[in-house]
Amino acid sequence: MPSFDHEFLVDLFRNDARLAVELLRRCAGIAIDHARVALGSIDLSQVAPTEYRADAVVVLHDRADRPVTGVIVEVQRQVERDKLLTWPAYVASLRAKLACAAVLLVIAPDPGVAAWARRPIELGHPGFQLTPIVIGFDDVPWLRDHAAASRLPELAVLSVMAHPERDIAEAAIAAIAQLPADQGRLYFDVIVMALPAAIRQILEVQMRRYEYRSDFARKYYGEGRDDGLRAAVVTLARGKLDDVSEDTVAAIAAMSDPSVLTELVASLGQARTAIEARAALDRALHR
Repeated sequence: MPSFDHEFLVDLFRNDARLAVELLRRCAGIAIDHARVALGSIDLSQVAPTEYRADAVVVLHDRADRPVTGVIVEVQRQVERDKLLTWPAYVASLRAKLACAAVLLVIAPDPGVAAWARRPIELGHPGFQLTPIVIGFDDVPWLRDHAAASRLPELAVLSVMAHPERDIAEAAIAAIAQLPADQGRLYFDVIVMALPAAIRQILEVQMRRYEYRSDFARKYYGEGRDDGLRAAVVTLARGKLDDVSEDTVAAIAAMSDPSVLTELVASLGQARTAIEARAALDRALHR
């Protein structure tokens, strides 16, 4: 079962396909001439019985709306040797499907996994190899400029995850103010969870004293951040568990300790199985 961290990173690309284009340009030096960018089907299966599904597919179109490049996005959090077989199939399949160039973009937060993924994949035919374009968290831009962050909030959030520093977080928080409320709340909680405790506390105190300039910030702190944390707990619980009863939702709504709520959001996000998620929820509810 994919982890919350894996799914969240994938969703950054699904929420704004420009993120893949920007990372290719900034981190890999690959600038593709295009007029429009859109999400494509993640189904890369052919007639053969094996099913191939990428995490995300981004398609760049020219001014005549013809596809010029397909970008396969894979979030890789651990070494999986099966990917050395499936990644070349992904690239070949998308190239045949779109009848244009296809590239593989791997996002690998762990440095060791990034180093593994960067190795060329030899296919056996002379001169035929695939070298994935790999972006580790060390490669992600340090996005401190508020204007640049606002142009692509998903990159701003990714920058905080990769470089959890106060000024980067402040730029990201300003950037997500323009997003729909539910999306902004989720991004805000991920930003907060990524920060070291000391920076998190400074930032929260600063924001409570700040005269909020955005509707999002006023609404978020006007209602109280606890409401956002409780909403995040319910959302994560429903995503991790087959059944979340109304009694459980009511018990979550009655929780008032922000430190317990913050810890529970982190625990649910890190839970890899329903058993781990249920245990984290039960521990918090029975404190």
